[in-house]
Amino acid sequence: MSGLSRFAFPVALAAACGMWGAAAWSQAIDLGRGGSGAPIEITASNGIEWDRDAKRYVATGNAAARQGDTSVYGDRLVAWYRDAAAGGTEIFRYEAIGNVRFETPSQKVEGDRGIFDVDSEVVVVTGRALRLTTPTDTLTARDTLEYWSAREIAVARGNAMIVSGERRMTADVMTAHFVQQQPQARQAAAPARGQQNARGNQRPAAANAPGGNDARLQRVEAFGNVHVSTPTEIARGDRGVYNMQTSIAQLAGNVRLTRGDNQMAGDFGEVNMNTGISRLLSAPGTGDGRVRGLLIPQQARP
Repeated sequence: MSGLSRFAFPVALAAACGMWGAAAWSQAIDLGRGGSGAPIEITASNGIEWDRDAKRYVATGNAAARQGDTSVYGDRLVAWYRDAAAGGTEIFRYEAIGNVRFETPSQKVEGDRGIFDVDSEVVVVTGRALRLTTPTDTLTARDTLEYWSAREIAVARGNAMIVSGERRMTADVMTAHFVQQQPQARQAAAPARGQQNARGNQRPAAANAPGGNDARLQRVEAFGNVHVSTPTEIARGDRGVYNMQTSIAQLAGNVRLTRGDNQMAGDFGEVNMNTGISRLLSAPGTGDGRVRGLLIPQQARP
């Protein structure tokens, strides 16, 4: 007899019945093994297949998997499982195809195709419109976008860009570092009124949006063709670090600062995106130790 069993249920399927196991997603893209212990709810408009020979489940048609505050969406979801040492089975790999979204109260990751490796706790999305969104910042990429849950970092490759209001930073590759907020910081940021989550617990309303109050983007490291822009100034360099808390970008290597027709060049630069104040420094022991500026006076009107 074939190892493939077909289920055509355009309704929710609860993982508590043992179909998808208790592994997967939990708060703040905490994709660690074991998850939150809550059941996983699966929905698919076109049905779910269980392939025993391949040891996988396939959900198609507006598919979604939810566990606690974390969800993954796709036109098609595939989960591979294995025998667990303690008995039963455990999911070790997920694949989402088409209109992919990984959502938690702290981040939303989007792409055309997504892979989540449970053992390494890494999500990788590819395709078009790759995007990671927090309440205040958006990180995009052309080639791949990775989220390393255990290390709390995201890596954007290919024309990477971080946007925060009117400020933006682009580079060939970016590494974004997140930090978990302390409980008192989350409480201070929460509105007075809240609403219940899926388990009936009270939760601040702001936390319902992807990128809620649990994790915040702390700094971004940029490599290759770094470009920082504000409404009044453009800064370029080979490497850069952007501190999201201080709004200060530090650049190194062939630094150029441009404001209107005026330009300054040096080995190191610092741009305060809040105040608009920039500084240039020269690397010790190189050249004559000077930084250079080219200032173009405005032409007198006739």
